[in-house]
Amino acid sequence: MPRCMNHMAERRYDDTPPSPDFGDRLMCGIAGYIGPCPPGSAARDACLRAMAHRGPDGGGTAEVALGADRAVLLHTRLAIIDPDPRSAQPFEAGGCTLIYNGEIYNYVELRRALEARGCAFRTESDTEVLLQAYRAWGVAALDRMEGMYALALADPRGAGRLLIARDRFGEKPLHLLRADGGIYFASEPKQLAALSGRTLQVNAAAVRRFLAHGYRAVFGAPDGFFHDVERFPAGHFAWLDPAAEVVPRSYWRPCYAPDETMTAQEAQDGAARHIDRAIRIRLRADVPIAISLSGGIDSNVLAGVAVHRHGRRLHTFSVLEADRNHDESAAIRAASDALGTPHHETRVSRDRFLDRLAAMSRAYDGPVPSLGMYLDGFLSDAVARAGYRVLINGNGADEIFAGYYDHYLFWLAGQAGTPDVEALVAEWADSLGRHVRNPLLKDPRAFIDRPGLRAHLHLNAPDAGRFLKFAPRPDFVEETYCIDPLRLRMLNELLRESVPVLTWAHDSHYMAHGIEARAVYLDRGLVDFMATVPSRHLIRGGLTKALLRHAGRGVVPDAVLNGKEKLGFNAPVLSLLDRADSDVRARLLADSPFWDLADRQAVSDLLDPDTDIAGRDNFLFCLVSARLFYESYGD
Repeated sequence: MPRCMNHMAERRYDDTPPSPDFGDRLMCGIAGYIGPCPPGSAARDACLRAMAHRGPDGGGTAEVALGADRAVLLHTRLAIIDPDPRSAQPFEAGGCTLIYNGEIYNYVELRRALEARGCAFRTESDTEVLLQAYRAWGVAALDRMEGMYALALADPRGAGRLLIARDRFGEKPLHLLRADGGIYFASEPKQLAALSGRTLQVNAAAVRRFLAHGYRAVFGAPDGFFHDVERFPAGHFAWLDPAAEVVPRSYWRPCYAPDETMTAQEAQDGAARHIDRAIRIRLRADVPIAISLSGGIDSNVLAGVAVHRHGRRLHTFSVLEADRNHDESAAIRAASDALGTPHHETRVSRDRFLDRLAAMSRAYDGPVPSLGMYLDGFLSDAVARAGYRVLINGNGADEIFAGYYDHYLFWLAGQAGTPDVEALVAEWADSLGRHVRNPLLKDPRAFIDRPGLRAHLHLNAPDAGRFLKFAPRPDFVEETYCIDPLRLRMLNELLRESVPVLTWAHDSHYMAHGIEARAVYLDRGLVDFMATVPSRHLIRGGLTKALLRHAGRGVVPDAVLNGKEKLGFNAPVLSLLDRADSDVRARLLADSPFWDLADRQAVSDLLDPDTDIAGRDNFLFCLVSARLFYESYGD
């Protein structure tokens, strides 16, 4: 049980710098192989050790004959639902064998439906529900499941097949490597290396994309940060055949199809109903649950609904930045007081910044993609120290409810043909427009006059090319999901840019700490409903995320719900990176193949304490993050 679980409401202040070691904590992982030459026991044991940080509660292996091929399935377990050993994986029923990583939140409803069909169960687990759902409905079962998962399921019936699949939003990772006449798969690249016995080589092309264009470019292509390792796409499944190409097939994709007859009240009621359900089913667990709390709308609505509407006395956790311009402590403490539940705070420390960042890079198997994600690592460490295994958060709310500063301007562009557009522009100027710092986004007509403008999204820094040994691509790649300006941006962020990076980051550093991170708003029913809501209802009265704010009325303080400035946990990179420290400079500028991508002298100048980094804060963090990734894997 977590410490302080039985205490009265309190605030705990913890100023102890978190440990920089991300490698010794334990959580759930899968790995395997299909082909004619399965890995031996030594390789399997090595892979299980490489997965140990994902599953402290046990591990198992199975080998299944699939036609002329052999499938090897490996699993390490973090027990969240039905911790009894009877639910351990690999899990077998009816001749099929399953390994999976994640949670099926609607397993209770699916179980009832299966029992109505005559299915009998021997456990209380969501694992058995998943396997029995497949036996009942085949791959169509994937579209019935609400949850986060990566799975492999051996079905020897007929010619013998191995199914792999990932959840809709990519909350759980799955990587593929073709070698030894077959196909390896695993939660993380390091497990592919252990199972295959291969040393993975850094993919410089992926690092180039990241350096030039930042985190938005990380998932712009299927290749990852290692050669020959591919990310299996979210919301897809495939049958693995060593003799053929892997052909991912989509089982879900959101489509903006607005119901133009929908009233504002109908939009509010529908969104509130789906938000409530999404939160309720994500509170299911046989272990205590914690909540990530910031001073903003997303986490406060989540916490307010969970505590005041569902009666859950959940501990909240926040991480605070010492920099005055990024300190949310007053808003967080007001929100915590309104909840009346135990609250834990920890502060960012600049101690051992490079060591922490390098350790996180090893957990990510890639560069840490943004400073905000580095800072979130302090929260994962604090939650782990308190003994929790499950943390729910508000990731994805901005991309679903329209919460970014530029969303408001894209929304204005969508209203350009209406008679009210000038009044709406004036409303923006008197609300969110007061808080915008980006010069490009200070113009409310930016996307009205120039619909294709994406300069604020394109380059990691306006002069990034000065520091790189290659020319950044001149255009911004955007998937054409629809023609509505706002929803086009939101869907790109949800499916290609920001949410995939967030889910990768959270899986990496929370799983490294033995914590399952649940993103409440990444819910199929909620996203499908929001795709029917006309864009005009998303922003109201000068406020972004109007529907999410409405859902929080009565359970979140009005001061939070009516806030016009977008809050977000962040910090200037120079509050962590000491450019005056000669050891820091020496470590970052040491010989490395990294300098095939970046100009060492130009970067050295950027690391000079007297160099102004205005406009290059994020870029400098990306340079440091990529350099430490090379230190771990490429040097």
